[in-house]
Amino acid sequence: ERTDKTVWLRFEPFILHVCCRSLSTASALMAAARPAFKNVGLTTWKDTKYIVAIWGDEGLDMPLCSPDGVALYNNLEAWLQEMVNERHERNWNKIDRFVEAVRQMPPPPPEDNDGLDQSASTGDSIVVPRSFDIIGDVALLNSLPEGCDIEDESKLKEIGTQIMKKNKAIKVCAVRMTSLSGTERSPGDAGLKIIAGIQRSPLVTSHQEYGIKCVVDLNNTFFSPRMGPERLRICQQVARGERVLVLFAGVAMDAMQIAGRTEASSIVAIELNAIAIQCAWRAHRFLERNKAVKCVGAADRLEIIEGNVLEVLPTLEPESFDRVLAPRPKEGSLDGDLGKGDGGMIFLEALLPLLKPLGGECHWYDFCADHELPHCERTRKTVETACEKMGLSMEVVHVAHVGSIAKRQNRVCFDFRLTGGK
Repeated sequence: ERTDKTVWLRFEPFILHVCCRSLSTASALMAAARPAFKNVGLTTWKDTKYIVAIWGDEGLDMPLCSPDGVALYNNLEAWLQEMVNERHERNWNKIDRFVEAVRQMPPPPPEDNDGLDQSASTGDSIVVPRSFDIIGDVALLNSLPEGCDIEDESKLKEIGTQIMKKNKAIKVCAVRMTSLSGTERSPGDAGLKIIAGIQRSPLVTSHQEYGIKCVVDLNNTFFSPRMGPERLRICQQVARGERVLVLFAGVAMDAMQIAGRTEASSIVAIELNAIAIQCAWRAHRFLERNKAVKCVGAADRLEIIEGNVLEVLPTLEPESFDRVLAPRPKEGSLDGDLGKGDGGMIFLEALLPLLKPLGGECHWYDFCADHELPHCERTRKTVETACEKMGLSMEVVHVAHVGSIAKRQNRVCFDFRLTGGK
């Protein structure tokens, strides 16, 4: 029987996602949207697809009665109606301004179909990669263009210069020299090579996502801007008053997003990498001063802990968390459909006792081959086995495809909910 009789009044603001065919058109669309909307950004990009997210800020979320059903606004119906209509008007006015700005946008520049930019000085064809990550003011190439030699400094510099010309916000262009390895999943000091722009050592930048900043040391920490939509998906599931635990927090962008965008009562983030912890604390100071964050006390509700999750978890209160995020790092050849590892069983057995046994939810990240999608039965069996060892039952809530980590290898988020003891 439902005991909480609270009734909520909610007004959702304008939300729009647009797929653009080039970085220049995405930049033009964001420039047109920013005079009307505060939360505008590039969420993901691959090949010739650039996704621009535009979020309004005229939302409303308020209770109309107390948990025991007592009305809070007797004889104030006219005031409530006026307040909601006012938000409607402001929302539509911003949409009208945005539509007018889009109509006045100049036509997009002609795109070169074969992806080649001609060098004005030599006439040589310079292959500029269409797919790369933008982290803060850094463009990060995950690999060299085909046919490009790492020893050809002039050609690499020209590639980096061409990328920076297309996006004036990019100040550094770097290429990853080695694959990510180890528990920290970072390239190391020798793993990145700056090919154009400002020389920084280590390569540190601040990255903004949906109005919230984090600090990233690209040499010594792992961070993927392509996980932005996934972080937003998680935030949309966090309910008011929840206690949230974030494992393998990295530079703490997941935890920052939850603290800044939701009304969770507390967020605990755990990370082993000392450099990532330093980045997280710097971002925590950004969060304290961020006036765009509407959730009161966002920084105060976030606790950052340095340490090994297997050592820290036993010190936390059992059955006290409503939600756990576990974006565990890939264990090399031990993971995946052909791996001989335990699929992260040791971490599952450590985190399950902290979840509330009835209704606690876990976002468990795993690695699957193409043929295992969409149900990921191997991951399901691993989770079920761990729950059985703890004397718990579970149900699958959702399996989300988060991204690709290699050819025919994918990262997935396996969302499950505990349904009590057996």
